[in-house]
Amino acid sequence: MTFSAKLKNNTFTVRENCDIEIEITPNLNLNAGDKIEIIPPNSWLLVYGPSYTRELQTQDSLAPHFIKLKSASENATFDISIIPRNQYYEQGVSRHGRRITAILKTGKVDAGEMLTFSYRNTFAPYITDQSEFYINIKVNKILSETKTIIATLPGPVVFSRIIVPSGARPGDEFPVRIVTFDRYENCSSSEFRNQTLYDNNGKVIADKLNFTGSIVVPAKIDCEGVFRFSMNDTVSNAVKISRDTPIPYWGNIHIHTKFSHDGQGENLYPYARDVAGLDFAAATDHWESLGDAGYNSLKYWAEDAYEPGKFATLPADERNPSHWPGHHNIYFRDMKCFMENKVHLSDDSKVVPEESWPKYDPERVMLIPHHTGIAFGNLPKNGVGAAIGLDSYDDEGLIPSVEIYSHHGQSELYNPQHALAYEFNRMRNPERRANTSVPGPYYAQNYWMQGRKFGVIASSDEHSGQGGRRHGGIAAVFADALSREGIFDAIRNRKSYATTGERILIEFNINNASLGEILEVPKNETVEISIKVWGSDILLRVEILRYRFGLDNAFLPILSATPQPESMDAEYSIEETITHNSIYYARVTQEPINWPAMAWTTPIWVNLATLSR
Repeated sequence: MTFSAKLKNNTFTVRENCDIEIEITPNLNLNAGDKIEIIPPNSWLLVYGPSYTRELQTQDSLAPHFIKLKSASENATFDISIIPRNQYYEQGVSRHGRRITAILKTGKVDAGEMLTFSYRNTFAPYITDQSEFYINIKVNKILSETKTIIATLPGPVVFSRIIVPSGARPGDEFPVRIVTFDRYENCSSSEFRNQTLYDNNGKVIADKLNFTGSIVVPAKIDCEGVFRFSMNDTVSNAVKISRDTPIPYWGNIHIHTKFSHDGQGENLYPYARDVAGLDFAAATDHWESLGDAGYNSLKYWAEDAYEPGKFATLPADERNPSHWPGHHNIYFRDMKCFMENKVHLSDDSKVVPEESWPKYDPERVMLIPHHTGIAFGNLPKNGVGAAIGLDSYDDEGLIPSVEIYSHHGQSELYNPQHALAYEFNRMRNPERRANTSVPGPYYAQNYWMQGRKFGVIASSDEHSGQGGRRHGGIAAVFADALSREGIFDAIRNRKSYATTGERILIEFNINNASLGEILEVPKNETVEISIKVWGSDILLRVEILRYRFGLDNAFLPILSATPQPESMDAEYSIEETITHNSIYYARVTQEPINWPAMAWTTPIWVNLATLSR
């Protein structure tokens, strides 16, 4: 059989209160026992973030999320059931996914008679989206399927960002990206006329700018120095114009989409590249929700967006081996390795069984643990939650870095009163989800004190397909090339630092050693430790922290300074006499004070030189 399915209205504005009606017209008679199935997209089933699902119901037409199916003649009645169901992978795990099944109970539906499926008293997603309602009809055990597209459009502007690369050579053209955002950080629907873009010297870079939502303005600066751009009250991050200074690329490599059981959103790369202005990104959908359809889509999206030198995509997913605690993302240096090692759900387990966890090559595969000290909700009886004690297992050379920040909060150290603690960070989002920090050796500082030489990155763990949102978390990576291999290798080599989402430019060195390096010096030698910071807002504090093996019980600041007068820029230099093997890293905090932007560098290790005979 065939049938048509059409949305009466297929376009809505983000978070608009609305009713959905799908008009379904079969070309055969439907009789008792025949069934109609509707499988909505996750974006129309979750509330705000990944935690809470809308409660669909069939009893009260005036209550939220009311579901009904009726025939035009009203000569048929239906029994309606609602059960969990992953939209794309029937065997996969489902949190938000639902299958609505209407079985014809009495009467009949004549061929050509319209059925109307209603989803009333609900609201549109908070992300701009084009997603699919799946509709199936089963008559005499013959199944026919179709789908219909529903779109969500952005709202008006609430705030703006000006995003520039962190570096360029004198005379080279680079993009200045002006993006206006609605309340939910979608590129806004607002129109702008006769706007003027300035540099920090008051020079007009471009005027009479007319655009809706966003615009990219080409710019170039002929002399060396650090520059920012402004339009109205919005100021950009800093761009350093230099002939030879290494400059980081910015990316988010922890983003979930509609293929995760707790996610939503389509292809993530256009938002990451064109709205957030990132240089690289990765989808890390949950392996137990993917199936072949998911893996094939992740491959297509990544290959389609990959443009070496302009935008890089890393093949990845989130998978958690049963023999290791907590949550990890797995990244592959090339697409071939990713597709050869995809995994499928074979039972109800949400972890990859130890026996199916192969011996990966650390040159082509890396694992990065995230929210390493978290307990979801309250602290469980075992006192561990999803915390990751890396002192308890061998990472087999696969873990080069730790995700020190995401939208969940900071994983630098145990401090449940920290402004960015798991207890508070998600409470600032519309979702308002509070979690718990687990006391114990589950944080970056603990790993370093255990002797682990890990770098740090940040990424959002965003479940909307929109990585690069403010306060979500991004990584600064010093790669030799903006390519899949270049970004992968730089993270493996600890050439990275982390921020909460702002492009805070940092140069941190000890003598000639930079991030991730091991400097060897004779005992009692004095070294120079220097830091330069160019923030994207007023700097609140610049710190350098130190830990000495065999002497200290914790990391302590050897520099903790507030720039005076207030400034977006800071530069400090101090001297230290090295008496023990030591670790140094930098931490930066900037405005806004109610939800501070922060940055953490990968450490520099300073070891006492071994005397040769």
